[in-house]
Amino acid sequence: MIERRPGLFIAALCFLLAVLQLAAFRWGVITPDSVVQYGQAISGRYDDWHPPITAWIWRQLLHVAPGGAAFLLLDVALYWGAAALLAELLRRRHGWGAAALPILFALAPIPFGQVGAVLKDPLMACLLLMAAVLLAWREEGAAQRTGWVAVPLILLAGATRINGLFAAMPLLMLAVPRRWLRRPAAFVATATGALGLLLGASWTLNDALLRPHHSQPILSLVNFDLAGIVAQGGPSGYPGLDPARIRALVRHCYDPRLYGAHDETPCAAAGDALSEHVARSGDSPIGIWLNAVIPAPGAYLRHRLAHLNWNWRLAVPAVPDDAVYMMSAPNRFGLEFLPDAGTHIVVGAARAMAASPLGRPASWLAVALGLLVVAPGLHRRRIVVALATSALLYGGAYAVISVAPDLRYNLWTMLAGMMGLCLLLAERPALPWWRWTLAGAPLIAVSALGIAAMA
Repeated sequence: MIERRPGLFIAALCFLLAVLQLAAFRWGVITPDSVVQYGQAISGRYDDWHPPITAWIWRQLLHVAPGGAAFLLLDVALYWGAAALLAELLRRRHGWGAAALPILFALAPIPFGQVGAVLKDPLMACLLLMAAVLLAWREEGAAQRTGWVAVPLILLAGATRINGLFAAMPLLMLAVPRRWLRRPAAFVATATGALGLLLGASWTLNDALLRPHHSQPILSLVNFDLAGIVAQGGPSGYPGLDPARIRALVRHCYDPRLYGAHDETPCAAAGDALSEHVARSGDSPIGIWLNAVIPAPGAYLRHRLAHLNWNWRLAVPAVPDDAVYMMSAPNRFGLEFLPDAGTHIVVGAARAMAASPLGRPASWLAVALGLLVVAPGLHRRRIVVALATSALLYGGAYAVISVAPDLRYNLWTMLAGMMGLCLLLAERPALPWWRWTLAGAPLIAVSALGIAAMA
């Protein structure tokens, strides 16, 4: 049966694994962000603290099933559909050993469990994963039209997070005809057009069509950076606030990981004052940010590097317990998640993975760097370069725009690295030893740093 209908066997296996995932996370982990966006999905009234396209998608999915069920089904279908398609592609070219790789990576406990949460992060990652696999089929010449099917998935994914365009841009460039990229001038023009298309699609979906209430989400970033500058010995950039009071708030509320983690009510004073000042004066949040950063670049850089260390989990003394969420945030909508034995097994395995180098975003960014080193010797170099670049741009963007170090933010960094590694391991190119050494050096270095910091 397997030899006669290998594609059917792969599809059946991935379907069974999808059922196991659904059983462990029925019907979606409910976080505070989930509650907020579900409320908007029910009412049809949106704000832009989270990109409203996610709540709009959820609203459409409510016609299929109530609560988070249809949202979870969509993510799981994209996730295991992509794994099955990639497994079949690799089986056709390299045999059953290669086909097993994407299925094994999809079973890795962190991404397997992260997809169980009803959030924009797994939605974006699953959309991009499916788009990347469709582009891989197009690159093989097996299904030419799948490249164009991938484009709306990429545009939608780019709109689901404020930094989604960094992840989407390399895949959108891969989707265009090769002749558009052959000459430098054509490459620059195509890249400019792709960036404009991503920005235009995000603005159209999240602003023009859905008309959200504008809540100035950028102020959370401004507040975090202003507090970080003060914490690192720089001057206060908070307009109209007593510097002595700000220093007291920063001592109580600031941590390199995030602002106000343990004491939200008093810590809200700085952010509230900043929001009131912007509303009263009309000052630009970007202008306030620049006025704080330019006089104190050293303090800003130290603050950002300290935060990035936690975001990437490069050299941290302890790993935060957020590998996979297992919560049910209180709400008035009847949303509830009840973990079972399967959930606890996944969460336990994910915690173990998170404590190892394989559970850290820094490791998968190092893998992406290694993929760029070996890519020139690969048959599938275009898709591998696109995946590696997507992981690096998306993960690297957190050096500037991150305000919290949750592992879910780097889910796509991990999945992009895993898919690229699948393609590399399936092909097993004959490369000189020095290239393999150079490719592996970043992963060895970040693994050593992580182990040393925990020791």
